[in-house]
Amino acid sequence: MSDKYQMIEAGDIKLWDDLVKASDQGTIFTDSAYLCTLGRKYCLNFIYQGEQLKAGVALILSDDSSQTELDELVIYNGILFKSDQPQRKNRARFERFEITEFIINQLVKKYNKVQMTLSPHFEDFRPFLWHNYHFPDKPRFCLTLKYTSYLNISSLSQDCPENEIPAFKELDRLKQRHIRQARKDGIVTKLENKTADFIGFYKQLIESQGYSVSNKKLKRMENLANYILDEQKAVSCVTYDSSGQIIYITIFGFDSKRAYSIFGAPNPKASQAYKGAICFWDAFKILSRDYSIDYLDLEGVNSPQRGWFKLGFGGTILPYFQVSLK
Repeated sequence: MSDKYQMIEAGDIKLWDDLVKASDQGTIFTDSAYLCTLGRKYCLNFIYQGEQLKAGVALILSDDSSQTELDELVIYNGILFKSDQPQRKNRARFERFEITEFIINQLVKKYNKVQMTLSPHFEDFRPFLWHNYHFPDKPRFCLTLKYTSYLNISSLSQDCPENEIPAFKELDRLKQRHIRQARKDGIVTKLENKTADFIGFYKQLIESQGYSVSNKKLKRMENLANYILDEQKAVSCVTYDSSGQIIYITIFGFDSKRAYSIFGAPNPKASQAYKGAICFWDAFKILSRDYSIDYLDLEGVNSPQRGWFKLGFGGTILPYFQVSLK
């Protein structure tokens, strides 16, 4: 199998981005421009069989390039399969198994630690589970189960009363009450770049929870938000109360497949219980109506408070895995 496939560095960035667009596992987080803006070392590789491009691998690297690492701003990365190849289902499944096995063997030779977070659309983890299966004294992959929520927002483009929209009916009752109250209170959501305000809100939010956040991380977040907004790969939704005070800011990135919840934070001075619900809901409506986006990845439901907040919008829970070999 070692001669069947080749892994080479992706020198052609357009070809890489075409692969991301064509792959079921491709997301905004593996887009070359997104990765370039992170302020991290990263590596993009193509997998070829002869002259035929079969897959790609997107990795975040340690400063000395000896390890692949996770990054909290890169929700999904790792292996992307080229999806536009006509094959029988069984053949495609076997080939993807072979490619994954090949990639694993290449990575463990090159790096002394391997970590990645694979897309919810990556299906077959057996090559990771079976690595060194018959050698109990050798390193094995650890798979950490995570969850996200996918939301169908296509009905939000309908021109009908809000409470008759199918997506509204999928909301839990608390979210419905919050949205109705926000409408009564004259809440308004606008498309504006208020990244500096968001960073300030986020810093205060984290510190109010008893944690600290580095200036380096805040700068990375600010640079990333400004870039994807400037490149029209995202929208920033800013919600105001009737007095003109910002109460919540959320930023959604998007690609050709769906939108993704990238950042969000409340104004710590805002007391409205509905501030997050109405900002997210209005963002959904804008994405559906103005950007023709039908599906949204709420990007993780992996902590109790955040998880229940996002699941209150309805949606479908999907699993994904972080894989790690040390």
